[in-house]
Amino acid sequence: MWNLPQHDYEEIREVVVDVLSKASTNGVNQFAGVLEHTARTLARRHNAPPLPTGMAYAGADSQLHPNDSNIVLEVVWDLFRQGVVTLGLNSSNPGWPWLRLSRFGQQALQHQSPFRFHDSSGFLKVLHAEVPDISAAAVVYLEEAVAAFYADCLLASLVMLGVAAEIEFLRLVEVAANSPTHGSRFLPVTKLPFIRAKITKFHELLNPIIKTLSQSATEDLEVNLTAIQSAIRIARNESGHPTGAKPPTREQVYMWLVIFVPFARQLMRLRKELV
Repeated sequence: MWNLPQHDYEEIREVVVDVLSKASTNGVNQFAGVLEHTARTLARRHNAPPLPTGMAYAGADSQLHPNDSNIVLEVVWDLFRQGVVTLGLNSSNPGWPWLRLSRFGQQALQHQSPFRFHDSSGFLKVLHAEVPDISAAAVVYLEEAVAAFYADCLLASLVMLGVAAEIEFLRLVEVAANSPTHGSRFLPVTKLPFIRAKITKFHELLNPIIKTLSQSATEDLEVNLTAIQSAIRIARNESGHPTGAKPPTREQVYMWLVIFVPFARQLMRLRKELV
């Protein structure tokens, strides 16, 4: 008989991801193990009586709310569909209920970035937490970018990500150009026709006044603004135009999505400083 309350998909997915990311130490290599460790984790969170040592599938299933057991299964198959989990332990045990992280999953789930995410809603949750004033226009393209990533449409994902980065950068330019203090300095940026020229000019005009801005607005500026803006612009151009360049890998696109968060956060801090 279950004795834990029902949980939503996001909370269960978080637990399942943590269980799978620690598979090398917790020994989880079958669905029953995922279910058991998920039940143990949730039981600890609610100060419920711990599961006996060596709990098998049936016991864990009875400890969880019945809807939660089904969600655990759904999460596992979602991760399989996203390329994070692959079936089988090895060539001798190639099928269900054996499972393990794929090569992509090992990098994605064990990534130590605080901006780790596992689907579109997870990405947007992280983004809104770090960048509360992210524009609705950028969010539209970011939703498309993450959805395209999980549909394995990697070129489309980068193009959408590049558009979102452009939207947020142009917001910063507009704020700076309308600033009573800094407007005359940054107004020339708005008159340039192309985004690359705008980026170059903005950086050129920002550098002389960096020391007059607060540390929170300029800390890690070189990484979070200059390098990331350049990287996303290049990635978008190579993906959106027929240059013959090698298509991006799944791991590369995931990296661009991750670094978009500190990039957007840096823009937010500069907007507040240059208002």
